[in-house]
Amino acid sequence: MIAAAPLSTIDRFEIFEQLHLHQRYIDNDASRASAELYASLYWPEANFTVIDIRQNVFTGPAGMKQLYDYAHSVFPMSRMRHSLGTFVIQGAGEAASVEWNWVVTWREGGEGFLSTGSYFDKFEKRDGVWKCVERTSRVDPNWPAALFQPWVDRQDQTFKAS
Repeated sequence: MIAAAPLSTIDRFEIFEQLHLHQRYIDNDASRASAELYASLYWPEANFTVIDIRQNVFTGPAGMKQLYDYAHSVFPMSRMRHSLGTFVIQGAGEAASVEWNWVVTWREGGEGFLSTGSYFDKFEKRDGVWKCVERTSRVDPNWPAALFQPWVDRQDQTFKAS
């Protein structure tokens, strides 16, 4: 059996760019166009597991759109900024795993850091394109659950589909 070639520098950069686009797109507005742009970063069968003050799994384009809509209609996303932290990309051939850190800060009020966490991803390259097929987000213990609980408690009243 022939081993797959290690990831090239180009492959690594293309995956790295996907990580940055994720952070940029999640900070877009709450429009349907922005939700679809965000969902385009994932393969159609992709799963995204979010583990913070709750645990949810979002699957496929409809799930990614729901995740985006949930974030933008339940939480004050317009006041937040997501940034990419350190990362490690490993893999060979057309499969890669990525562990990366994220940081969320407030855009206003001088309040500084809001929370941090890690993503654990699996990427696949199909027809020359890298996209995420599986992502798990784990919030670090610094998650301000008390700050976010009121928004979660009101989600039935605030959730809006784009």
